[in-house]
Amino acid sequence: MDLTKLRYFVTAASCGSFTETAQRLYTSQPNISKQISSMERELGVQLFFRDNHAIRLTKAGEYLYEQTKDMPAQFERMLETTRAIGRSDIGELTVGVLAGQKLRKDVILSFQRFNRMYPEIGIWLEQAGFSELQRALDSLRFDLILTFSFDIRPREGLRIESVKRMQEPAIFVSRMSPLVELEDFSKAPYVVISPKESYGGYEQLLRSCRARGFEPNIVRTADSLDSLLFYVETGVGIAVLDRNTRLESDQNIRVIPIEDSDTPDLVAVWLERNTNPSIRKLVECLKADA
Repeated sequence: MDLTKLRYFVTAASCGSFTETAQRLYTSQPNISKQISSMERELGVQLFFRDNHAIRLTKAGEYLYEQTKDMPAQFERMLETTRAIGRSDIGELTVGVLAGQKLRKDVILSFQRFNRMYPEIGIWLEQAGFSELQRALDSLRFDLILTFSFDIRPREGLRIESVKRMQEPAIFVSRMSPLVELEDFSKAPYVVISPKESYGGYEQLLRSCRARGFEPNIVRTADSLDSLLFYVETGVGIAVLDRNTRLESDQNIRVIPIEDSDTPDLVAVWLERNTNPSIRKLVECLKADA
């Protein structure tokens, strides 16, 4: 039995559908059915009862699922850990940054300083959304991520260090929308990042509005920062955002500072089990001008 068949089996057992399994694993339903049938022949037992499009585990299938449900994920983590160790051996560092967010000048200067101090270390930068940054960090695809302090929940095995103090957030509203004429933003339609994508970002908006005595009228939740910016640009609603996005320099966007607001930190986050020595060196460079 190979790992591909095991992954198909575990996914099918967890979602109860060959069709949904195929969608999750980016393959065809007939291929899933074929691989599961092959697996049953190899083992000499039936793993699923099939009823039209529905499936359910046999007792043998239930036992196998309980014994193997974590194995595909463990194998992937093992591979990623191996790759992380390899990057450390050859002097490489992978860094995840937030998609849709512009790197501040002082952050860019910190990376330049790092390159001058450690020319032998290769840095690979990749953009991702809030939730994907954390998933990629947990799998060791990224050695380190840079994100907002409100989006990281401390937990065992996670290192979090503030590297830069961010500017106070502001209200962003399209000048081409009637919303720009509003004086009382407590009655405005708000667009906000989805709590599934960034629970911390969603909660920060609620706290900010409630501190000013009102509940925000949320008309859209965006699955990415880029989608959120697009909603503002097209006048769907207003947003409370950090001032390091493309909207800050957009002449068609009105930017209204929010005084006495909670200001997040830019934080560097990595796993304690990641032994890549380059992580600490980069964090020190990022903190140098904090």
